[in-house]
Amino acid sequence: MKLKFYKYHGAGNDFIIIENLHEEIKEEEKSGLAKKLCHRRFGIGGDGLIFAEPSSKADIKMRIFNPDGSEAEMCGNGIRCLAKHASNFLLKNKKLIRIETLAGVKEVEITKNQGKVSYVRVAMGKPKFDRKDIPALGEGELIKEKLEGLEITAVNIGVPHVVVFVEDVEKVDVETLGRKIRYNELFPQGTNVNFVQKLKENEFKIRTYERGVEKETLACGTGICASGVVAATLGIAKEDELLLFHAKGGDVYVELKEEIYMIGPAEFVFYGFYSSI
Repeated sequence: MKLKFYKYHGAGNDFIIIENLHEEIKEEEKSGLAKKLCHRRFGIGGDGLIFAEPSSKADIKMRIFNPDGSEAEMCGNGIRCLAKHASNFLLKNKKLIRIETLAGVKEVEITKNQGKVSYVRVAMGKPKFDRKDIPALGEGELIKEKLEGLEITAVNIGVPHVVVFVEDVEKVDVETLGRKIRYNELFPQGTNVNFVQKLKENEFKIRTYERGVEKETLACGTGICASGVVAATLGIAKEDELLLFHAKGGDVYVELKEEIYMIGPAEFVFYGFYSSI
């Protein structure tokens, strides 16, 4: 089978998008295809494989699979990339797009300048701090508790995240510490892990170890949102202003209102055809 694919990135977090609008790719094929296509040496290479599929409750459905073949409930950078692709190719330049995900229907606002997408704003929903919603073992909230010698706070923003504030994020061994926390028995379904440094008022630097990718990525949209929420909860940031996060792959903004909004780039890289011989 010859598959047309599109490559995008959001602040360096890169994704392969396949239009599966007629559902030619069957459910049992998706996990294995993600492992093949996302491989950096033997495939196209990507932090995730996104299927654009029909939806009965929104404009389009997003199914996203990690490089290890597991399915993610949601992805902040990935949904921006899908929204840009849908606006340009599938939904006739629609600027407000409703996208169905496993974490619910998300509204995405497209802003264009001279006909080109300049940024994408995603309504990410409301954070969940209760352990049963993360999920994490125990009762109540998991805020400023000690784990692996670090002070951690956990939140679910569509997917589970741990946030750790540090003095100098560049000195953190993200892969070693991130892996330890990600696989800690406290989190029965695992977790993403974010290391955050405050630079100045409402401006931060962030590095993230992503569950499913199983390494540090250049940016994680849900991780940035989770970190913004935790910063406000702990009194490290002001809720009524935009929070700026510098990831290795680029800058993303978080806006905290009744729910969380993420504002960031989505860039088309290339398209091509994949065939297995």
